[in-house]
Amino acid sequence: MKYLGFDLGASSGKMMEGFLENGKLTTRVVHRFENRQTEICGGLYWDIINIYRNLLTGIQASLADRRDRLVSVGLDSYCNDFGLIGPDGRLLNQVRCYRDERTERHAAKIYGKVSAEEMYRTTGAQTALFNTSMEMAAMVYEGEKFLLDHTHKAMMLPDTLAYFLTGNMVTEYTMASVSQLFDWRRQTWAADMMRRLGIPENIFADVVETGYITGTIKPDLIGLTEADPPVSVVAVTEHDSAAAVVALPTSKDHVGFISSGTWSIVGTEVPEPIISDDTFACNIAYEGGIDHRYRQIKNVMGLWIFQECLFDYQKKTGQKPGYDEINAMAMAAPSGQCLIDPDNRLFYMPGNMIAKVQDFCRQSGQPVPEDFGHVVRCVLESLSLKYRMVYDQIEAVDGYELEQIHIVGGGAHNDLLNQWTADACQKTVYAGPYEAGLIGNLIVQMRTYGEVRDLKEGRQIIRDSFEIKEFQPEEREKWTEMYSRFVRIVEEAKHE
Repeated sequence: MKYLGFDLGASSGKMMEGFLENGKLTTRVVHRFENRQTEICGGLYWDIINIYRNLLTGIQASLADRRDRLVSVGLDSYCNDFGLIGPDGRLLNQVRCYRDERTERHAAKIYGKVSAEEMYRTTGAQTALFNTSMEMAAMVYEGEKFLLDHTHKAMMLPDTLAYFLTGNMVTEYTMASVSQLFDWRRQTWAADMMRRLGIPENIFADVVETGYITGTIKPDLIGLTEADPPVSVVAVTEHDSAAAVVALPTSKDHVGFISSGTWSIVGTEVPEPIISDDTFACNIAYEGGIDHRYRQIKNVMGLWIFQECLFDYQKKTGQKPGYDEINAMAMAAPSGQCLIDPDNRLFYMPGNMIAKVQDFCRQSGQPVPEDFGHVVRCVLESLSLKYRMVYDQIEAVDGYELEQIHIVGGGAHNDLLNQWTADACQKTVYAGPYEAGLIGNLIVQMRTYGEVRDLKEGRQIIRDSFEIKEFQPEEREKWTEMYSRFVRIVEEAKHE
């Protein structure tokens, strides 16, 4: 038997099949495609039709290889964005991107209805403009409430795509937990808060547990007949970061993780949320995970800034350097000369990212990086120092030090960032697996069908199946000085 994972990121999508052989997980990528938001008339949109078309292409590619029977498909993606399904079962909206500026335009009015602190204490979700709560509440002020009122059910992206395949409407638990509309204590939608925001309280499909079988894919969609074995859709840990955490190759409890991609999700696993004035002030979130293990996390802007800088560089020069070449350029640049706060609002929207990095350095009285290698070094060193800042906050809340850090996801390929993270945090870093979201996705499917007993066995299988690199911390004094300067730069930028 084989299983197929679909992982949708903010810059690309990937589909990978997997099967167990002699206690190890064997994987094969069957389809890749680009995914980029498009600005139209002041709005920022995803091409949901193209995403769905690529999903079907990947399923058909897996079915074409008949050496093993395809049992199920699991879908994971970034969170918060949603499809609206009308009473006739049709899609009502062109799906907006979470970076759309409408939430910022109406944030003050939204928080006037329900304060940021009440939202946090009710849901445990971070205070952020990109939350589903903010996106839907902004629709009320943008003249789009009629869409919400005419919606039969709203679903997050993986569940919307699963509906297209099966005709069944559900909301997987980890996706519900990050919407900022789900009451973590009652484990249900926060109906009172939704009413006050102008969001219909029954708009979302029912929440199901991770591992639930959503339904069977309609045979005609993927070239099958009624006589062929059915292919199911499993509601995996559909939030991509939750899927990546499933794939942590460790049996230890007190470890940090960084799900490294366009966003860096920095955190650890805890048995239940610790909600306090301090966690609200630090914007430490508690998001649902596998087996209701909470992910205590902070979102950091991640490799988004680097990706956008690379996009600018390629557009300006026509060159497409490989990552080894980029790392060599960064290593040749001076260390610690200039630093940015990756989470500064300046870097949130796409476009002209190199100029934005230079502007931040100029405005904060630092040397301005002129060549591309210096810009990259500035961005990556700053990112590693931001990880240190987040872990300092988390350890203060939890009352213990984390033993090590596991970096998973596509960003774990970046050995330079991995080493600088070990240096900045002064902890041993383990990098891998690189396809953590897809691997976690596959493990959940295998558990649903009984090939994997539990999370512990799944993580052992991952440790046995994939290369994990180790990075030891170096240059303590240098990085301690850089961190002190970084903290000062971040604090000063808040007041500008």
